Amino acid sequence: MRTRTLLLASLALMTVPACSVPTVAVQAGFAQLSLDGDIGYVQNTEPVSIGQDAKAFGLGDKQGSPYVRGQVDFGMPVLTVSGFSFEDEGQGTLGADFGNLTQGVAVNSTLEMQALKLSYAFDIGFGPVAISPGFAVDYFDLSIEATNGLITEQVDLNGPFPLLFLRATVDFGTVGAFVEAGYLGADVDDVDGALLDIEAQLLVRPWSALELFVGYRYLQLQLDGLIDDDSFDTDLIISGLIFGGGLKF
Repeated sequence: MRTRTLLLASLALMTVPACSVPTVAVQAGFAQLSLDGDIGYVQNTEPVSIGQDAKAFGLGDKQGSPYVRGQVDFGMPVLTVSGFSFEDEGQGTLGADFGNLTQGVAVNSTLEMQALKLSYAFDIGFGPVAISPGFAVDYFDLSIEATNGLITEQVDLNGPFPLLFLRATVDFGTVGAFVEAGYLGADVDDVDGALLDIEAQLLVRPWSALELFVGYRYLQLQLDGLIDDDSFDTDLIISGLIFGGGLKF
């Protein structure tokens, strides 16, 4: 088992005004997510091609996942947190070596990822439209395991990833929508990484305190570097529809 914790940076949130009367919104829902991309891990640092499609591990089918989101609007500053938990299991045949597991071996595979996003943005309003630049941090906990019954290889990656962040919102009262995106690439120690996180929702409010939503989440995580002097290279995309409901008060 190889474990590497990625600590790319930390984000200091500004103190909100004490006189603000916040508006709070909470959501809970269901996400239908799927995995795509490449995974690579070999036990040397030679510059060889180590990536192989996630389908070689038997991964990539749509999976149901819980989704939560909460937001506190202080007037101009807006604090938002959202998260999901994703798990995919399957059986496949490796198209390249993965640690001590050699090319052509049949494996049982498991990929688990918990993702939590915290953003702090500033609303700039233009009537029903608001543009909100700010900062965000995505914390991810990713585990990839493959076994043939005799040999098991597992790679764990986790840590906070700071992002430059922008949200666009349209609100007509009973109907609203938003699109938000965060991105940053960084090089820390022996690891190069980049993360792109996009989320969009269409909201309908049949009553002032109740909202229903349907949306889309797209998260792309790229990591390339060394784990205990071994090479790891991954470019994973987790994406799919989200839907549910919430309260606003």
